[in-house]
Amino acid sequence: MAGARYALAASRAHPPRATISKEPSPGNHLQNEASSRRSSALSFRLVVLVSGSGTNLQALLDAASDDAYGATVVAVGADRDDIEGLARAGRAGVPTFVERVGDHSTREEWDESLAERIAGHRPDLVVSAGFMKILGPRVLAAFPVVNTHPALLPSFPGAHAVRDALAYGVRVTGCTVHLVDAGVDTGPVIAQEAVPVREGDDEESLHERIKTVERGLLVEMVGRMAREGWTTTGRTVRLGTARAAGQAAAARRPAPVAEPAPAQDRTQGTTSGRTTK
Repeated sequence: MAGARYALAASRAHPPRATISKEPSPGNHLQNEASSRRSSALSFRLVVLVSGSGTNLQALLDAASDDAYGATVVAVGADRDDIEGLARAGRAGVPTFVERVGDHSTREEWDESLAERIAGHRPDLVVSAGFMKILGPRVLAAFPVVNTHPALLPSFPGAHAVRDALAYGVRVTGCTVHLVDAGVDTGPVIAQEAVPVREGDDEESLHERIKTVERGLLVEMVGRMAREGWTTTGRTVRLGTARAAGQAAAARRPAPVAEPAPAQDRTQGTTSGRTTK
């Protein structure tokens, strides 16, 4: 599971974040306790991080093929070569990049390099779609990140959520879409959906049903974030409030005052000093 943290851009004031690259990035803004993001329907840019088969990535690619979805996948990053997630991106014509931890002398160097690679694609949102590395502070300081988890957080965090839920004997589990913070599956919850545990379920059968629900919930929430914007205050995430706040602010602005028409000298037949014919 990718680690968690959220960094959201304020819709009114945009304090600068630590710069990752020389080019300005829509994602580069400091964390705000009550922060928000708005985006026009077709400019909302997604970078998706994968480590495996990329089924969640495929669901996002399929959704983004419709302009009405409001977001587009501009790049796919991975922590390893030769995975189906990268192949899916290639077939869709989406640029890819790979940053392996083992290619760097320290985890900090990997974190910095990954942040630079992501920044090059100027994302509005980074989606961790089965990315099996904990994201470091440089990435998390630069971009808002969304992750999914196959349990109803805060219950059963970590890499064995489905196994742990079965071992505990719960009758209902589910999935969570959440913003990412510096902990493991501890970021503010965006949305959750329940999945009942059936008699005779094992880890594989239950996980497959959760993943089906998880894909749909991820696609829905990312699309809404792109189209409607979001705000976060403490641990509360609200969708749609960024757009509403922007509309309210626009309504409060005074109407522009029309400039008076130039005075006409009827005797001389001139307007504003220029002779008329």
